[in-house]
Amino acid sequence: MHNPLPADVRLRPITDDDHAFMARLYALNRQAEMAHFPFNEQQKSLFLHSQFEAQSRHYFAHYPTERFALIEQQGAPIGRLLVAELPAQLRLVDIALLPSHQRLGIGSALIRQLQAEATAKGIPIQLHVDPASPARTLYERLGFMAGTGDALHLAMTWKS
Repeated sequence: MHNPLPADVRLRPITDDDHAFMARLYALNRQAEMAHFPFNEQQKSLFLHSQFEAQSRHYFAHYPTERFALIEQQGAPIGRLLVAELPAQLRLVDIALLPSHQRLGIGSALIRQLQAEATAKGIPIQLHVDPASPARTLYERLGFMAGTGDALHLAMTWKS
């Protein structure tokens, strides 16, 4: 296996106590995008908070959540991995790491674990990504193929 998950990284179920961390994670990962918005800092904060809350409500209302996990390293939260196990696919709903933990192979290792699981079950992995997101390059490198999409969402599928 390429880039095995570091031994001190683990997944645990998300709890209500993780909400503040996940809101901060969301905001940190949208900083580059927010630099282009003509908002002051308070407006940016309110906008990001409302966007995070809307996203969370959607994810928790529309997907089975038993596989929604916080990513921890040495016991400290560093990200989240939201996977929905559906009858004919694994859906990678979201994967996000703190900027300080990106490009270290953690995300790739977690996705490769999902790929091994999907292979064992004989099902594909599906996801949606912003076509301009740097994550698209990661998914393509890991063998995901682009499908249909628009300016905001691109469907991608991985099959063993």
